[in-house]
Amino acid sequence: MNPHRRPRGEVFVTGVGVVSPIGIGRERFWTRLCAGESGVASGAAPDGVGAAARLSEFAPREFIRSPHFRRMDAPSRMIVAASRLALTDAEVSAESVAPQRLAIVVGSAFGDINDTLDYIRRLFAKGPSLVSPMMFPSLVLNAPASYTAMEIGCTGVNFTVAQGEISGEQAISLGCDLIRSDRADVVLAGGGDELGEIVWTTYKEMRALASQRGGRDWCSPYDVQRSGLVLGEGAGMLVLESPDRARGRSVRPYAAIEDDASFGVKSRLYDWPVDGAALAAGLRDFCSRSAADSEPAVDLVFGSANSSRNLDQLEVEALSRLFGESAPMVTVTSIKGAIGEFGGAGALTTAAAALSLRDGVVPPLCAIEEPISSGLHFADGSAAKIRPRRALQLSVARGGAVSATLLRGVPE
Repeated sequence: MNPHRRPRGEVFVTGVGVVSPIGIGRERFWTRLCAGESGVASGAAPDGVGAAARLSEFAPREFIRSPHFRRMDAPSRMIVAASRLALTDAEVSAESVAPQRLAIVVGSAFGDINDTLDYIRRLFAKGPSLVSPMMFPSLVLNAPASYTAMEIGCTGVNFTVAQGEISGEQAISLGCDLIRSDRADVVLAGGGDELGEIVWTTYKEMRALASQRGGRDWCSPYDVQRSGLVLGEGAGMLVLESPDRARGRSVRPYAAIEDDASFGVKSRLYDWPVDGAALAAGLRDFCSRSAADSEPAVDLVFGSANSSRNLDQLEVEALSRLFGESAPMVTVTSIKGAIGEFGGAGALTTAAAALSLRDGVVPPLCAIEEPISSGLHFADGSAAKIRPRRALQLSVARGGAVSATLLRGVPE
């Protein structure tokens, strides 16, 4: 990374659409998140025993109007619904934007994993000639972005991003680039994933799930007694616009995305990195690049901690090194205790960061009892008013890919 490279220009977040285990829609999601409610429930996992964060209130027919509904896979239904919610929230109709200037970027780690498994089972059981070809179009990873484009009438740029646990963040970063480069007037960007049987089985065989190595079957990021991650599902989509376009519509954005960056730190292929110093160095370069005269005042961090032993410790060490003596003045939180871990979860984290900057409220750490010892100030079990100026969103994927996003509040 080049620490002397200047920021690339702000992008405004003007709409938020959420389909989550704690509620459908921006208002319900934010209200429950700030109330400390969690979508993690025992017995909700595919095996009927373990804990998971599943959708419980989602009625996709309320959002999908086309005949495509019958063939649409579960992740596509979530993404289409979140996109419609985001456009409505931003007061942007598809008719108000030239179709070729409306872009879609969707991040997903696995796509339609349940139907893919079903397809493969039928293929081996019955042979290729007896497997319905009508299933196949929904199995490709770009199905959600394609269905969304057809549903809302978009003919602009249409991208799909897959980068493990930071797929949602990477999609939003790419969406910001489309606005900055004037390749689109409005971008729908975010991500989502469903909780599939094969995903659950894989994590279980890796012994990465909560309580598999002892401890409780719960999800409590940054807690000393954390015992492993809890899988979830859901989708989050944001409406991104240039500041000029948003001001021209006289709308107040939730937040401005000032800058974003992607880099990597050394890691084992299928595990989280452990070198907090290397992660801190990359973040320091990013913050230096994003500062006009001095380092930006970051007083709030939304991490990707998911209650796993290595990831949570990595973030704590890196953030402690990054902020140094200022660490006690930085509030750190994560929403994974409320929604679980999945590839598109970072898009919901970005939404939460934007809402936090708008309302001056930091959502609590669900189920936190004893935070990891550090110089950082962790959010407690209830929402707090702190009027943050800037928020750093930090996300780390297995294998060492890192996404960093700097957001600031926009006064009325």
